[in-house]
Amino acid sequence: MKANETRVDKFLATNETTFAIPIYQRNYDWALTQCKQLLFDIIEAGKSDKINAHFIGSIVYVHDDVYTASGLTELTIIDGQQRLTTLTLIYIALYRLAIELGDQLLENRIQKTYLINEFAPEAEKLKLKPTENNKDAFKHILNSDNSDEFKGFSRVIENYNHFKSHINADNLESVQRGLAKLIFVDISLDRQKDNPQRIFESLNSTGLELSQADLIRNYILMGLSRTNQDKIYKAYWEVIERGAKDETLNKSRVSEFIRDYLTFKNKEIPNKGNVYVKFT
Repeated sequence: MKANETRVDKFLATNETTFAIPIYQRNYDWALTQCKQLLFDIIEAGKSDKINAHFIGSIVYVHDDVYTASGLTELTIIDGQQRLTTLTLIYIALYRLAIELGDQLLENRIQKTYLINEFAPEAEKLKLKPTENNKDAFKHILNSDNSDEFKGFSRVIENYNHFKSHINADNLESVQRGLAKLIFVDISLDRQKDNPQRIFESLNSTGLELSQADLIRNYILMGLSRTNQDKIYKAYWEVIERGAKDETLNKSRVSEFIRDYLTFKNKEIPNKGNVYVKFT
């Protein structure tokens, strides 16, 4: 394991690199409350000469020297998806604002530094490689003509719209300065020496609390090859997620489903916070 203090903008500006959110990760779930707080912190840091840095937690990834077909280095994000996705949405909002203002220099700098790998094939251009269920939302907000309304509910769309409506010409400079002051702990794992699953289980301090279903999904999928991860997820886990969802509240009930399954199988009701332990 290697840990370093790193500036967010420098991390996202890494050339020919893809930040891949693996299929076993939970969905992007940051609410507007968290997005408002992050944007507030960024603007405050940008406006103040007394604030030299603002800490936003950690980003943990596996660096296996894995490369995509086009030769891009692929970093598998184990923890920090929520922050990394949200920061990408902020940069997209800045990119859109630059287009509206006719600032081509800023438009090109943001797009080619933080959003895309310029010389990669079209399918692999976006630096952040989101999970399958968020791809359409990202395509929508990156589309030069996104006047059509996005169909369905998406946190990606909701949070992007918030940033787009609150980042403007008046605070543009403060947002840029604030982003340059964001720092995080960059934790790089070596799968041959570290145990990503164990480390994932212990990472709850700065992000959203992991559900029992999150832990079980990662336990099942994390150790598999990327091909088998996709196969098992689509054939089984995705089916469970669709079936165990409260459509009215847009809330997952997978943890409760697995608890009921274990109760039926073991003839014993596990505690709600102990489902993962009983499963493994």
